Amino acid sequence: MKNIAETAYLVAMYRALESERVDALFKDPLARVLAGGKGEMLVEVIGEKDKITNAIAIRTYVLDNLILQLINSKNIDTVINLAAGLDTRPYRLPFCASLCWIEVDLPEIIAYKEQLLKDQQPLCLLERVKLDITNLALRKTFFSEINLATRQALVITEGLLSYLHETQVALLATDIYEQSNLNWWLFELESSLALKDYDQVYARKIFDQYFANGNKTLLFAPEQGAEFFQQYNWKVAKSVSAWKELHRLNRGIKFTWLLEIIMKLVANEYWEKIQQQGSVVLLERSPAVGDLVKTKEVFEKR
Repeated sequence: MKNIAETAYLVAMYRALESERVDALFKDPLARVLAGGKGEMLVEVIGEKDKITNAIAIRTYVLDNLILQLINSKNIDTVINLAAGLDTRPYRLPFCASLCWIEVDLPEIIAYKEQLLKDQQPLCLLERVKLDITNLALRKTFFSEINLATRQALVITEGLLSYLHETQVALLATDIYEQSNLNWWLFELESSLALKDYDQVYARKIFDQYFANGNKTLLFAPEQGAEFFQQYNWKVAKSVSAWKELHRLNRGIKFTWLLEIIMKLVANEYWEKIQQQGSVVLLERSPAVGDLVKTKEVFEKR
């Protein structure tokens, strides 16, 4: 995870590149400062700059909108950003001053970020926690402490789940669900098609070589998509296709209208799958099976 944590510099640089566009989907004035020379170097090493910048821009844009909508409509008082990296939402989104935003990441990332942003003022209450979230015991303790201090919390795992094995994601889903006030969970989810086409993507091979000594870094892309989380008592509240957003916002897809017509005619089922690649997913806590049984018993007694 320490090697993967360095992708924070890379993603910050992509956000900086997007912010500097005339038609930017968002503005992140701190991104280039945080990305530094390492971020600039990594963007050049990985290649496909425009394509990946568009992908990160769409992801950021969709997440920004969903976060604001949820906070404003569901009385969210706490946001837990796991593996926060060099994200700067507490400094750039119009949050109310009373919102508690908690960033969690490895000690070296937190220390670096605190040093560079020490003179910046966040727009809400901001707390940073140094924690390796793959440490199950410490993670459980952290979740439990936050649960006691909040009434309604949103958990964000942007750019994290794809680096975890399925069993690790299952454990994380269980750990979050065990805390009764952690009611919402937001992340992006890779399509299973990405795994099938893995070896065809040159930029991913370079990425893997740099960050994982040639080992595959895309580990979690379930065949059943977001429905994977139902078995852990989570239901899909919203799913936004990154492909459709790229099309809607006219970002980097040439002749998509023609491709859509052709694919619908000759391979409509496959076309539907393509559009689900890279979805941003919002999950909502659902009652556990045991809770449903208890509720049914109460109504039957009445």
